Amino acid sequence: MNSNSHQIPNNIVHELFGEINILKTEQAIQVVATILLDPIKEGSQTGVALDGSASMKALFGGSSYKFSSDYDESINDKFVAEGKAIIKEEDGTRVMEFLPSGFEELITTGLLIKEPNVIQPIAAEVIPYLASKIDADGGTTVVYWACGDHGDQFEILGDLTAEEAAVATYEGPVAWGNRTCLLPPFRYFVERFSDAPWGFYVFITDGVIEDMQAVKDYTVDLSRRIEAGTARPVNCVIIGVGDAVSKENLAQLDDLPEVMGLQYDIWDHKMASTMRDLRDIFAEVVDTNSIVAPTGRALDHQGNVVKVWSDGVPTKLEFKLPPDANSFVLEVEGYRIEQPLK
Repeated sequence: MNSNSHQIPNNIVHELFGEINILKTEQAIQVVATILLDPIKEGSQTGVALDGSASMKALFGGSSYKFSSDYDESINDKFVAEGKAIIKEEDGTRVMEFLPSGFEELITTGLLIKEPNVIQPIAAEVIPYLASKIDADGGTTVVYWACGDHGDQFEILGDLTAEEAAVATYEGPVAWGNRTCLLPPFRYFVERFSDAPWGFYVFITDGVIEDMQAVKDYTVDLSRRIEAGTARPVNCVIIGVGDAVSKENLAQLDDLPEVMGLQYDIWDHKMASTMRDLRDIFAEVVDTNSIVAPTGRALDHQGNVVKVWSDGVPTKLEFKLPPDANSFVLEVEGYRIEQPLK
């Protein structure tokens, strides 16, 4: 991506907007902003793919534990004295090992806490929403991906209704994967719903995509076929979760249209930690023919009008600001929305 081009961080983007991208030149700042709306498209099909690689075990709440804030190392002496723990030497270092009775007491007293399943609340929100609001059949297809020895398998949970998805438990696949391969589930959704007027698919992961080049090649080919009218429109969002996720890795998919000169943009990426709410996943899914208000205008940081929409305010706004601008204002339907650029 051009070093003078960047996306405004989600945490300072007004809730009206999906996303805001700016391109700085010596003469002006080019702004492209989208209005955030639920995409309602007839015949839509949806899918959610949850990363099933081994590194996700802790995020699914597996068997990982951590000490609570009430734990104090002075407790160690008590457990050793009571025969509930022993001190061993490993590589010249003294290590505390809790015996079954000590381990059980730590859990019972709340000093040892099981790591939470952070995927559960995300899945229990995203899947019902897509099933009830977007999917034409009222059921979102859910799979675990990056499964098996080579990380290229996926396990199908099924087509879940909003009611089923809201009460389902998401605890990970049967066969945890050793690699993180995105192409198999991506291709599965595209090919299974190849006749759908529009497909919208969400992928959740904690790591680096290891078959990135294959995903890029497939995306480029699919984008060009969509533009040529030989494939149906598809949009995908990949959501990064956890501390190890690589934003730079996921952003490669987001940058493909600019890098490869593609007219149809398939991928968007989000970090779960910076998402404002669920609707952020629709930030790049814009129907440019939609009108959100009869009139409106954009002003620069000094109050000068830089754009007027007299025949309807579109969902995709494009205008230029002076090169020294640090914010802009959108006036529409009696509302005045002030938006900083950094």
